[in-house]
Amino acid sequence: MSLPPLTIPQFPLPFEIPEMIHPVFVHFAVALPVLVLLIELINLFAKKRALGVMSFFFMLIIAAVFVGAYLTGVTDGKAAKAFLSPEAKEMLTAHKQLGIYLVYSSGILLLFKLFSVLIRKTPLKILFFLVLVLFTAAVFNEGKKGGALVYQYGVNVKSVPAIGKATEPKAVPEVKKEASPEAPVVEEKKSETPKMEEKVEAPKVEEAEAKSEAVKEQPTPDATTPEGNTTY
Repeated sequence: MSLPPLTIPQFPLPFEIPEMIHPVFVHFAVALPVLVLLIELINLFAKKRALGVMSFFFMLIIAAVFVGAYLTGVTDGKAAKAFLSPEAKEMLTAHKQLGIYLVYSSGILLLFKLFSVLIRKTPLKILFFLVLVLFTAAVFNEGKKGGALVYQYGVNVKSVPAIGKATEPKAVPEVKKEASPEAPVVEEKKSETPKMEEKVEAPKVEEAEAKSEAVKEQPTPDATTPEGNTTY
């Protein structure tokens, strides 16, 4: 169910709201209503005036925190809106609208708590407690939507402007292959040492020649000598 549109009057501020500080206010905007809810639950049974006054001062802080959360949220939303999809822009608008309702509700709760402290009637305290429960539930719902905007669509993230550029195809630079230096040609050197076979065969040839010369030099037996005479 969509809420009727509400607006908050724009007032010129004496300072410029920086970006990226919306989460600081959001964390306090979620935690403080839970703290006040616990104080009010205890005070329903304790019925201590000090607890009621403490709850009232926390409600003052809550109202200021929600105003700060709205202003910082508007600043971050404007910075990221141009880079979001149509679906994200629609969710951002709904998130902003619920934030405006919470700002007004925090002020109404503050007045309600003031009457509760002054009148000190139990039925009024119970009614304030129930309204505070609804307010806290709405705050958690708003926090859930804000988380979806951050984690799904990149709102309030510093790299949002780079999302569109990241999807564009980038030209792959050509890698030039450097010519590898030619391997030096190694000339084969012929071995100057004689082969083993030549070394072995040389003495054999010399020995054979020496034997043949010795055979030639032996004298042939004379026929006149007794050794050479074969007849008696």
